[in-house]
Amino acid sequence: MIGQLVQSLVDALSAGATLGLAALAIGLVFGVIRLANFAQAEIITASAYCLIFAWGLGWYIAIPLSILVAIAMSLLMEFAVFSRMRSANPATLLIASFGLSFLLQRVYELMFSNNVRTAPVASGLAQTVEFAGIRIQLLSVATIVIAGVLLLGLNWFLTRTSQGLQLKAAAADFRTARLVGIPAGRVIALSFALSGILAAAVAFVLTVQSGAVGPTFGVQITILALVGAVIGGIDKISGSLAGGFLVGFVTSLLATWLPQEMSNFKDAYVFVLVIGVLLFKPSGLLIKGRGVART
Repeated sequence: MIGQLVQSLVDALSAGATLGLAALAIGLVFGVIRLANFAQAEIITASAYCLIFAWGLGWYIAIPLSILVAIAMSLLMEFAVFSRMRSANPATLLIASFGLSFLLQRVYELMFSNNVRTAPVASGLAQTVEFAGIRIQLLSVATIVIAGVLLLGLNWFLTRTSQGLQLKAAAADFRTARLVGIPAGRVIALSFALSGILAAAVAFVLTVQSGAVGPTFGVQITILALVGAVIGGIDKISGSLAGGFLVGFVTSLLATWLPQEMSNFKDAYVFVLVIGVLLFKPSGLLIKGRGVART
């Protein structure tokens, strides 16, 4: 019983970390240009396809290449689509990101067909290790470590470098940041590039878990990441991260501990929570005040 409890908590921490990274990627971009980018799903998918096809060349090639693909996809979205919609309101930007997401899914279908592509990506992480008589999956531990390293690195970047401080200021108040001379184009591109790095990390974890990638590979986690960002407060980077972690953690625990006949409804409980937040705390659980996020 204790072993099952510990394993479920480690799995929940791992799921929370993964979803937290996905929500953070969305929050970084939203904080700067008010775009809740649903097409983040297709960046995750592109990075996952890269891992599947390049893994045979060695992890030291496949992983850096998947990161570069995710960054390139993020920047291409910004320069080709969203940079031309600077004056659009957040609702229009969201609809545009939905359209871009569906377009890229059709592109993936044309390129790779609807059949999933498989490869044993980091299959060693699927093994379990025994610690103090308790068996824990290596992937869960690795996911927590990867998330911790990325968050520490991002925190250092945002607080100790001039580019990071500019991005942090722009995410807090983009209009004021522009007035004091912070270069808007550079900050926006930086937010997209960082979201691409986070997407690559999420793609790696999900690809190791499933070993299979299809055209809609990144959609489900992106929907849940958006939910988490709204719950935590998408208007703040820290709120997006915390909300994503909370949704992932709770969803994992529900999947483990709910009775079998109720486990299929675990996502429904999460969306009920979202409705409650939107009704009573529309700015997010972790944002002070009751008002709606700024526009």
